[in-house]
Amino acid sequence: MARQADTKIRRLLRKGHAAPRRFQRATEVREAGRRPESALDVPGPLGARNMRTVAIVYKWIPQYRRRFFELLRETLAHGNVELILVYGQPTGADARKGDAVDIPWGIRIPNHSLRLAGVDAIWQPCLRQVRFADLVIVEQANKLLVNYVLLVWRRATGRGIAFWGHGRNFQAGPGQHVSEWLKSHLVRSVTWWFAYGPTSAGIVAATGFDSSRITEVQNSVDTSSLAQAMDVVTVSGLAELRESLGLDGGNVCIYCGAMYHQKRLPFLIKACERIRDFVPDFEMLFLGAGPSDTLVHDAASRNSWMHVVGPVFEDARAPYFALSKLQLMPGLVGLGIIDSFVTGVPLVTSSVDYHSPEIEYLRSDVNGVMVDDKLGVEGYSQAVVGLLSDEARRAVLVAGCREAASQYTLEAMVANFAEGVIRALEV
Repeated sequence: MARQADTKIRRLLRKGHAAPRRFQRATEVREAGRRPESALDVPGPLGARNMRTVAIVYKWIPQYRRRFFELLRETLAHGNVELILVYGQPTGADARKGDAVDIPWGIRIPNHSLRLAGVDAIWQPCLRQVRFADLVIVEQANKLLVNYVLLVWRRATGRGIAFWGHGRNFQAGPGQHVSEWLKSHLVRSVTWWFAYGPTSAGIVAATGFDSSRITEVQNSVDTSSLAQAMDVVTVSGLAELRESLGLDGGNVCIYCGAMYHQKRLPFLIKACERIRDFVPDFEMLFLGAGPSDTLVHDAASRNSWMHVVGPVFEDARAPYFALSKLQLMPGLVGLGIIDSFVTGVPLVTSSVDYHSPEIEYLRSDVNGVMVDDKLGVEGYSQAVVGLLSDEARRAVLVAGCREAASQYTLEAMVANFAEGVIRALEV
């Protein structure tokens, strides 16, 4: 499993990267409070001795990250590195998304939400669990108070600290100048960087951070199970789903993702109503939940051709995508673009300036469509109408999705991340 990543780890070790030093496993497991099951129990090519540890501290585990952590753990074990995963639980708007999961071998801790000087912050009591780690990786987020403690700890102990993030807040509003100043000021305070992609890596390097210590992760999600689920969707199964949803039209589109302000659901709803004016058999599926989902429910109560499914995860999404011709997401696009690639359902978005870094995977008119946001609802809806009425053009986008799906895989992300960990441990 994770053969591609294993190959990179073995190559690094052959090139002379030192085999990790011995540490006192029994004592540290007991003192750090870890669960008995550990990556040390996964056999590796160098045996279970001389292992080093890397700890990742995460706010909470969304379902789309579960498989990444599982594969990363296995891959690092083959490089004689133990992964400790410490995570909390979502609160507020994050909890309403309904996509948090637990990982049995991870260490679940209670997050403590605080309000400091009018700013929401989170304290994660994880110092005991990570104090023996040779490298600690944390999310780049100002509100995570433990980051500041760990940065001080790094200066006192010389142990490695790494940021994992975007380099800056791509969704920062006009009132977040101080927050963004602080974030940029701390960029160079760590020993290593795990950047989401080329754009994020460029942002970090532009601050003067050593580019040789930046790993471009190529952020992705597990695509294998969804791809396999798409392959086994049957005509009869789709017919049953259509009947259960009450679908009558042939031009079905989908929105799949969390529902919050930056997703621009009011814009999408207006665009859908406009599309319906031109395409009488247009119908829309909404998969997901979040603080803005009431807007979708209200719209569906007015329009019988809008269908609110609720949260659907992993391979259970396959039949809904199989029914759909396009994925409509005029607001913020992140990892949802991977769903479009894997399912062959092209994404139509707009040129807002707060997309997540994954938007750089989109090649407009090749594997999706980027509509100029200056054209507004009318321009966006007409772009969709044009695609629904031009099957040859849509087929070109479907082919582009298939090609992109082979490039932006979870296995590639794990390989990149694991290689970065090995290099960071030798700094």
